[in-house]
Amino acid sequence: MSVKPKFGEEIAWGVKKYELRRLVGPLIQPGDEIFLYFTRPVSAVMCAFKAGLVFLVPAQNLRRLLAELGGVGVGEEDLKYVEGSRYAMLIEVRDLRKCLAPVRLHDVGLRPPPSYVRLRQGAAARLSRACTGLAERAAGS
Repeated sequence: MSVKPKFGEEIAWGVKKYELRRLVGPLIQPGDEIFLYFTRPVSAVMCAFKAGLVFLVPAQNLRRLLAELGGVGVGEEDLKYVEGSRYAMLIEVRDLRKCLAPVRLHDVGLRPPPSYVRLRQGAAARLSRACTGLAERAAGS
C-alpha cells in the first residue's frame, strides 16, 4: 500500500489508528498483512501491520462513522483523498511492525503500487523477510 511519508509516519508513530483508502482494488480483509510503501522522497517500505476492522463505507457517510469511532487520527486531508469516490475503506491498524531498515521494492522484485495491490504469497514472503532483516542474515550466512 502506497502512502505519503507524512501519513506513513503518523501510522508508524501510532497517531493514525486507521488508514483510509478509495476502493480501487480487491477488498482488504481483517487479518491481511499490509506493507506500507512510503512514496517519494523515501521510496521504500518502512513498516507493516495487520488489518483489524475493515469498514466499507459510502464516502458521504464517512464523517459519521469517524465521529462514532472517535480519535482515530483520520483528518481533513485524509477525507479530501476520498472526496468524489462512491465508497471508501477504513482499515484499522493492528500489530504494527517497523522494518529494521527501509526496503526498496526493486530489491525484492516488486514495483510501487499506485494505491494498493494484493501480493502473491511468494512476493509477500520476500517482502516480509526483507522487512525483518531475515533476507540479509540468510545471505550473510
